[in-house]
Amino acid sequence: MLELYIRVGCPHCNKRIEELKKKGLTYKLYDVFNDPSAYKRAKEKYGADKVPVLVENGEVKSIGFQGGG
Repeated sequence: MLELYIRVGCPHCNKRIEELKKKGLTYKLYDVFNDPSAYKRAKEKYGADKVPVLVENGEVKSIGFQGGG
């Protein structure tokens, strides 16, 4: 299962969402700005300090713009 951690309005997050849609992939979306538990999970569990964060089956696939975070 894919999880995507974003901040609403973030252009890089929007681009990642569009990429996943084009590939026909389903994902669970988490807004780290409006959901404190999602923010905490992204930061503490996945070591993310920027968005978007793409996680597949509990493993971080990418963090930040173009996955370079």
